[in-house]
Amino acid sequence: MSINIEDNNGIKVVKFEGKLDVSLSISIETELDKLINDGAINMVFDLSGVEYLSSSGLRIFIVFMRSLKEKGGKLVLVCVPDIVTRVFKTVELNDLFEVYNSVEEGLASF
Repeated sequence: MSINIEDNNGIKVVKFEGKLDVSLSISIETELDKLINDGAINMVFDLSGVEYLSSSGLRIFIVFMRSLKEKGGKLVLVCVPDIVTRVFKTVELNDLFEVYNSVEEGLASF
């Protein structure tokens, strides 16, 4: 799993690639915490490259959505692959997140 972070007019676009599982979730959380500690309050998570999502990966999305919301910001998900959509539906969290088809649509939602 790797993440690539870009800034788009103050909105952090975080692209995830690979398998998001317990072995990498702590390092990813640390990286995302740095963004929030540096003042980021709005994020777009681009999931187009996610091949697998474990419960610990799902936890990252929930934790950061809540954290950003507490700071007056928000998190949106874009380019969500079917494998991730199925996980959200299985745990009945598919209505918890704003989801868009492209990074551009996600950015326009702010």
